[in-house]
Amino acid sequence: MEEFNAALRGDFHAFDLIVGSTDRLAGTRYVITLDSDTGLPRDSARQLAAIMSHPLNRPYYEKKLGRVTEGYGILQPRVGISMPSANRSLFSRLFSGEAGIDPYTRAVSDV
Repeated sequence: MEEFNAALRGDFHAFDLIVGSTDRLAGTRYVITLDSDTGLPRDSARQLAAIMSHPLNRPYYEKKLGRVTEGYGILQPRVGISMPSANRSLFSRLFSGEAGIDPYTRAVSDV
């Protein structure tokens, strides 16, 4: 992800092969990163972009500090663990908590 964000800023040194024009990447404002097991419900991408573009959430990058000091630079939606996926790996067991009857009350999203 770090290399991709650098490429959006014009630094393509991390990539051995680039197919096609990279000119369209210059205007990219938002990036949504999904793992192979992540579900993106219908209209979620549009809603995430709308939240990020709201005037109160827009990030302000402080050049002297080298970081975002107002708004959001990263937005993480709620993490939900389904019953079938809760025991697929040690990682999912750690973050799903004790599911019991209601798996959604114990999901951890604040890593």
